[in-house]
Amino acid sequence: MRARRMLAVPLLLLLVGCPNRAVVVNEPERPGAVLPAPAPARPAAAPAPASEAARAELEATRAEARRLAPEAGAERLLSFAHRHRGDASAATALHEAGNLLLAARRPERAAQAIGTLLAEHPLYPRADEARYTLALADVAMGRARDALQTLDSIYPRLPEGWRPQAAAQAAAAAEAAGAMPEAVRWLNEVAARGTGDARAQAVTRAADAVDRLADADVARLRESLPADAPVQPALTMKAARIAMHLRDYPRAEQLAREVFMRWPSGPYARDAQGIAQRIAKLTFVRPNVVGVAVPLSGNYKRWGEAILEGVGVALDGAPGVRLVVRDTRGEPDGAAQALEALALEEGAIMVIGGVTNAEAERAATTAEELQLPFVSLSKQEGVTDAGPNVFQNMLTASAQARALVDFAMGRRGMKRFAVMYPQIPYGVELATAFRADVAARGGVMRAEEAYAADRTTFTPLVKDLVGKSHLEARTDFQQEAREIAEREKDPFRRRKAMEKARARLAPVMDFDAIFIPDFSRNVRLITPALAVEDVVTQTCMPEEIARLRRTMHRPDLRPVQLLGANGWGADPSLFDTSPGGAGRYVRCAIFVDGFYAGSARPATRAFVEAFARKYPGQTPTILEASAHDAARMARELILARKVQTRPAFRDALAAVKGFEGATGDITIGPKRTPEKELFFLTVDRDGLRELTREELAGPGAGGG
Repeated sequence: MRARRMLAVPLLLLLVGCPNRAVVVNEPERPGAVLPAPAPARPAAAPAPASEAARAELEATRAEARRLAPEAGAERLLSFAHRHRGDASAATALHEAGNLLLAARRPERAAQAIGTLLAEHPLYPRADEARYTLALADVAMGRARDALQTLDSIYPRLPEGWRPQAAAQAAAAAEAAGAMPEAVRWLNEVAARGTGDARAQAVTRAADAVDRLADADVARLRESLPADAPVQPALTMKAARIAMHLRDYPRAEQLAREVFMRWPSGPYARDAQGIAQRIAKLTFVRPNVVGVAVPLSGNYKRWGEAILEGVGVALDGAPGVRLVVRDTRGEPDGAAQALEALALEEGAIMVIGGVTNAEAERAATTAEELQLPFVSLSKQEGVTDAGPNVFQNMLTASAQARALVDFAMGRRGMKRFAVMYPQIPYGVELATAFRADVAARGGVMRAEEAYAADRTTFTPLVKDLVGKSHLEARTDFQQEAREIAEREKDPFRRRKAMEKARARLAPVMDFDAIFIPDFSRNVRLITPALAVEDVVTQTCMPEEIARLRRTMHRPDLRPVQLLGANGWGADPSLFDTSPGGAGRYVRCAIFVDGFYAGSARPATRAFVEAFARKYPGQTPTILEASAHDAARMARELILARKVQTRPAFRDALAAVKGFEGATGDITIGPKRTPEKELFFLTVDRDGLRELTREELAGPGAGGG
């Protein structure tokens, strides 16, 4: 940078003592050029003429200054100006002193000399030339913005011969100041006045500056600069890329066509043609094609097959609807490639897929870039944040927690809760969402216990949960211990009495419900541990509660409600209520799921029956059901609504309300996620079943 600022320093030495020559720091393309001074502007009032004696002394001082080093010569001229302050000859001395100081790499003193000149001699006929020297000093001092302001103000008054050099200096100052719009404007000026390599280099620098412009600056420069300005091709191409990024495809295509039609041999013609061709592919659509992007190889192949089965049931007998499938391999790159192929090669009007968490975010981003309506079957939170073309139809942690808290607090009047959860994403997400919803509704969390997912012994955790780990801190145990000590003097009898006291000590249950967001494997270990510590959970069995109050001598015994999430349904044996089965420990528990094949809901039953006909011996899960509902909604929009474009499909899907699906009556919410009533399940004497609407609305579940 310093080398660039001082390009013309040796030149300044040659210009001292030449009142009719201008001091110009040259642009890199033309080192050493000396331009003629501009004609002096006519002053409002003539300055005081220099006296003969002062004029003669100035000539002698200038001659002496030429024999000295630049800084020493400047000192002589400054001394002269001080002695003849007010005389016109002092202005000339200050000007030439400023030039010499700039040549001597003393820009601060040069600026001071020129500042004195302009302040004391406002009508100095070479004031613009002096201001040019001041601008060069500002550049040398790193005050690029001040230099740019000065050059901008004097440029219109400069002669034509000066302007290429002044424009180059202004462009350099703008670049140094980070003022990219000004840099583009000045580099365009340099290019417009240059020829050959100088013009080409200016255009290249201008294009680099255009790449760093904000969107609004590109629009302003395109409008303000002449249509034939050298920088217009770069500006128009930048505007096309901006429109492409903003997915304003009609505007992007218009600008791209302008580039390759107006400047067919220019450096941007090929890229512009590429943009136009890509837009043609992006906007090409076959209104009857539904795409599916799922894993058909790799670890998640079975998930992809399940989704295709659900889609197959939905589109069975749909005349004219064509299904096109691409393998994502369960990987982010695979998902992006699958969506691009479905959009650009097949013209799909919408796509269903993105089932694994690894795929979800990339698939959503790609769909939004393509402006392709996309229904994700991932349970990942926030997947629809990618943009308005991304939808979701899968059960999430937040939806489960919200439903459970609404049920427990809004319908059952519970206020106090405990939670036991595994330290894996599934458990942490559900526990976090549950905790937040409880707090939002004014409830309280009384106890929390986290554990490793592979833990096999839960008695210590349960003891902690119900206050039986540190009995010495309980006042009721302290009182009984004192009574035993007073009553039993024999150490052996006292020890036995203390053991019995510990065993019969009632658990501290200052909560109404325990939420266990885990899978069935751990639930079948936790619930017996709760029973061992006398935590009674049979809330739907009043006769059993009465019996326990008598046999346990706890008239104040109050059962707590067990709550769970969809992971409970991973293994149906958890609900086995036969003698010795795990179901006896989860009797009356309530958990939520996004689908229940045994539901009596008409739309659910219709799907399950249709699925059984198409795939005998198989029972659908939430994956098949969610894929089915997404495909059914697409089928309705294509066949019944006759949607022809992707934007129209997106808007129609966003407006879906009360769609009767296998997973419930679906309304697409403001975040393009499904709003629907989940399936509430419980365990009674016969095993797993769905709560009735009356039970959901009433004070407790029946059917003990």
